[in-house]
Amino acid sequence: MPPRPGENCDAVGVAGTILIGYDDSEGADRALDRAITEAASSGDTLVVLSVMEMLLDPEGPQNFGNLNESAEMMPLVEPPELEPLFAKARGRIEAAGLEADYVWAVGNAADKIGATARDREARLVVLGSHHHGFLSRLIGTDVAVEVERELGSTVLVVD
Repeated sequence: MPPRPGENCDAVGVAGTILIGYDDSEGADRALDRAITEAASSGDTLVVLSVMEMLLDPEGPQNFGNLNESAEMMPLVEPPELEPLFAKARGRIEAAGLEADYVWAVGNAADKIGATARDREARLVVLGSHHHGFLSRLIGTDVAVEVERELGSTVLVVD
């Protein structure tokens, strides 16, 4: 059984991975602080994930081709707006004496966080909560709630 948040992994002999969903919001900053604290006490590896939501899926075919050609894909490149976002996270993580992997994805944030957590075999996913009004809760979606529903107890939502 994986250790609980805050439990020292060295005591049970297993270090794992902590995934942080990071979008430079106040909630994400609090989640990053909590993940740094967890990793410093447990020896876990940090993975900082930023998800870019786009109207069209850039990983799908961009050109459907014609009868004589097959569909082509344009290469997906890291958006320049991620550089300052990752630099901010990197500065805070390195100041704590830790290292991290910085990854990004395009698509639905909840889906990409869940998929990355499974791919990286994360023992813990740390997300910031966003305080939504009644109307946005009614018609919108809450990424933390969706990820928690999918992954269960491995998600820590920081207020």
